[in-house]
Parts: sequence; structure tokens; C-alpha cells
Amino acid sequence: MHGTGDDEKYWLKTNPYNKTMLDNMIADGDIEPLIVVTPTFYVEDDCADDLDQLTYSFAKELRNDLMPEIESSYSTYAKSADDKGFSKSRDHRAFAGLSRGAVTMYHSVLCQSLDYFSWFGAFSGSRTDKTAFEDTIQTGDFAELPIHYLYVASGNLDFALPGQIQDYQALLDIEPRLRSGVNTCFDVFPMRYHSMGNWHLALYNFLQKIF
Repeated sequence: MHGTGDDEKYWLKTNPYNKTMLDNMIADGDIEPLIVVTPTFYVEDDCADDLDQLTYSFAKELRNDLMPEIESSYSTYAKSADDKGFSKSRDHRAFAGLSRGAVTMYHSVLCQSLDYFSWFGAFSGSRTDKTAFEDTIQTGDFAELPIHYLYVASGNLDFALPGQIQDYQALLDIEPRLRSGVNTCFDVFPMRYHSMGNWHLALYNFLQKIF
């Protein structure tokens, strides 16, 4: 997922070297072949005065529209493009985002779609306190689901880094399913800002953590 002001083209078309890297990683055997989807959180009524609303509402589009469309069009691990199929194949599905896309990952995917995904990446974004996790992933059926990996990354000169550190530590303090160095880590890249130079490295590392 892209960040504020960008769109679904950002990862692979606006910055085509990400696609080249991904293709080379598959060709070299560094990662297994996978389907990559780069959606957007923007809608026609884009809540321009309060974009954070979109980081929550994206869950409905993801679950009701995007996933049924993609997984009924391509060969995936889901045996059916519905709730049952998505839940049973969650171990083969990951979601990551940068900046507000990382916030969307937390708000719409980890907190609202843990039954469909089990691998997560947050690059330079968070804005999610422990209460949000206590009220979502630690309640009901979500509380019993394994979290296979949470990969977090930022640049040491990234303005988002302090908030990320605070939220990440708060999550580790309350979530026994996440153990630092086992199924979660936080990479801080030297001399990197809130920019693609940071996120390109994060993508490279994240791809090798999932599945």
C-alpha cells in the first residue's frame, strides 16, 4: 500500500526498480514466486479533510471487493473466493504498506482482517496505540489466531521513527504472540529519510521474511 498523495502505481510503475528487484529475487531463488497487488485507499469521496478515516474504511473494500476479485481471477491458495476460503489460506497471504499505507495495514488489515492475513509489514508508519490492539486482535476469534511475522522498518532520519518505536514497543508489551527476534523485528536504516530509498530496502527485507 502506498502513502499519502500517491496511488496504486507508486510501488511498481512510479518506482519500477522495485519490480526489477522483485523479479530478480524470484529468478535468483531468493523468494518463491508470488502475486503482488498494489491497491489504493483513496475513494471518490476521499475524506480530504480527514484521510485517517480511509485507513479504517479500507477494510471493507479489501474484504468485500478487492480480495474476491483478485482471488477469483488468479490461481491462489484459497480454494474458494469467500470468507471460508480466505480464512483457511491466511498463512499464504501478507500485507505491507508505507507511511499512511502502513497505518492502513494496522487499522484495516492487522486489526480488522487478521482472519485473512498472517504476515505484516509496516514501513515508516503506525499511529496505533495498545488500546486499538486490545480491542481488536486480542478479542473474539482474532485472539486465537497466530501472527506469523510482523516486519517493521524506518530510516534513522525518518520523522515517523519516534512514533513507530513507541507503538511497536507498546504492542510487544501486550501481545504474547509477537517475540522480538523470533517472529518480529524492527530495522532502522542509517542515513535514510521518509522516502523510497528507505522503503526499497524495507521491501527487500520484508519479501524474504514472508511465507
